[in-house]
Amino acid sequence: MTVVELLRAFVQAPELSSVGGAQERAAFIAIRIDGRTVREVGQTLGVSKSQIPNLVDRFQEKLAARMMELKRKRIEVSAEYRALHRDLYGWLCDIRSDDDWWGGHKIGNFDTGAVSREGWAEITGKPLRFQDE
Repeated sequence: MTVVELLRAFVQAPELSSVGGAQERAAFIAIRIDGRTVREVGQTLGVSKSQIPNLVDRFQEKLAARMMELKRKRIEVSAEYRALHRDLYGWLCDIRSDDDWWGGHKIGNFDTGAVSREGWAEITGKPLRFQDE
């Protein structure tokens, strides 16, 4: 199963099928999964192009909130949901392992692998996790 098919099936899982309105769901699937243009989606749904990103973002927020609720409240989910979630999570882990997220990638002309943790924290403005480091 391809990633696009996995995402489409995941959004249509029983636990997530009631999330969002019809326009929000259609806009999200068309833009984020199918890769259609804002113009195409706006014409299909009969809304202005400026409303499409709002619909997509609203659905994505509701989808994330529902997924967090299922996890936080430990609600029993279907085997289909568990399998799709596991497959998507595995795919994301594969992507992450292909890229070295700490060092080795470049940001412009800057190589993140060429600085210490302290230097990286200073550059990004994020504090280190522990005060004694």
